[in-house]
Amino acid sequence: MTVVGELASAPWSASSVPEGRTARVRTLIADHDPISRHFLEDALRADGLIDVGAAIDARTPVAQWPLRRVTVVVLGLSQGDLLLGRVGELAERRLRPLVVGLDWTRQHLNDVLAAGAWGCLEKDTRPESVLSGVHAVAHGNRVLSPSLLEYYVPRLEAAARRGAAESVRRLTRRERQVLVLLAQGLSTSEVARQCGVSTATVKSHVSHALAKLGARNRLEAVLMLREDAVP
Repeated sequence: MTVVGELASAPWSASSVPEGRTARVRTLIADHDPISRHFLEDALRADGLIDVGAAIDARTPVAQWPLRRVTVVVLGLSQGDLLLGRVGELAERRLRPLVVGLDWTRQHLNDVLAAGAWGCLEKDTRPESVLSGVHAVAHGNRVLSPSLLEYYVPRLEAAARRGAAESVRRLTRRERQVLVLLAQGLSTSEVARQCGVSTATVKSHVSHALAKLGARNRLEAVLMLREDAVP
């Protein structure tokens, strides 16, 4: 893990956040709470390199969201929110959901990441941390608020004690390939096309890989894969 501002960032690709931000990032804000939408929009517009395409009610069907040229979707969710499915819909469209929420629990965090979120932040985080999170995700990094790391660090350390390296080596070539492609931001259907298999087969490979690694979602699995690759 490296640190980007106040955020813990796990880069899943070779790219990283440049010291001097030069690339523009187009975002969309979706939150059912109008006050939260207003706060997020003000925070993002304060950054000269972030373009906010729209700030909309997250309960609006995704098909109606103006997503053209959008890279990062800042999505406001709460624990038990029925809009969790929005994360998966956005991930399937090769967008990068950055979820901002309240009352995080281990299970809620796990559900959001498993659905395809690129990052999870506390809703009461400082505006500059939200900006850092957007830029980090736009440049291919996965981010978590520091307070959420406690849900992952103990589990990863426990996995290491159980012999994570040995577990990684138990993966088949195809299971490893599928995890790497998903980590690069491809959707399940895109991975299926690239591998020449069905989406059901891709999901089966992911399920088998998680079981072998003792990981609960793709984030843990890819982190273990990356750790094994470090000499």
